[in-house]
Amino acid sequence: MNDTMTRDEVFGGLDGRVVLVTGAASGIGAASARLFRAMGATVVGADLTPGDGILPADVSDPEQVAELVEIVVARHGRLDVVHGNAGVNVPGRPHSITDDDYRTVMGVCCDANFYLVRSAVPHMRRDGGVFVFTSSMCGVAATPRSPVYNMAKHALVGLARSVAVDYGAQGIRAVALVTGPTHTGMVDELWPPGPLRDSLIASTAVGRLGTPEEIARAAVFAALPGSSFLTGACLTVDGGATAGWNEMARSMLTLKAAT
Repeated sequence: MNDTMTRDEVFGGLDGRVVLVTGAASGIGAASARLFRAMGATVVGADLTPGDGILPADVSDPEQVAELVEIVVARHGRLDVVHGNAGVNVPGRPHSITDDDYRTVMGVCCDANFYLVRSAVPHMRRDGGVFVFTSSMCGVAATPRSPVYNMAKHALVGLARSVAVDYGAQGIRAVALVTGPTHTGMVDELWPPGPLRDSLIASTAVGRLGTPEEIARAAVFAALPGSSFLTGACLTVDGGATAGWNEMARSMLTLKAAT
């Protein structure tokens, strides 16, 4: 790289690229869709809640995922980036998780991303492409009372690595975002103000929750052409929280020991 290169030449833009974002109606997904558009991409969002530029889809259903990908390609002629972001958690310990709870969390957080890969890869094998999966700190360490969520987020790390080794020679990359505590609707629901939320915040080195926009920047960075050597990897964007994860887990176990 010479000293006269512009910023766009270093990082590359996303003009002409087509991006599919799941879980795009709110939180990280909505922020990701906005930022991908700001970078010049054509963005199609998908969510259970349809809206402006958002297609209705239950991504835990393989047939709906296949149809979603075909719609994107039919409308725009290509698919370059998939941000598999949809997620849900049902808290509890393994002995209390019902079959329906298990299927819901695994379906949205894990199975959906496999279906996205299976459906999108045939359209990427000519020109390459990028998968960005929203994993979590729960993808590299387990938090109490989230057994299925932990399983699903760990699986996304394995999926990113599998995509990288199976399709790297065809220019297809995959990255798992290891996200830390982020101010989203799901966090507000599962971690309302109180001791548990305080321990969540205290686990970060920066002493606060992240914002969806901060996670979205990492997703876009992973997808940029200039990130072409980044694949099969975890990109950690957690405010330093993994350094305090064990401390937070102990606090949670103590507070929830009787439940």
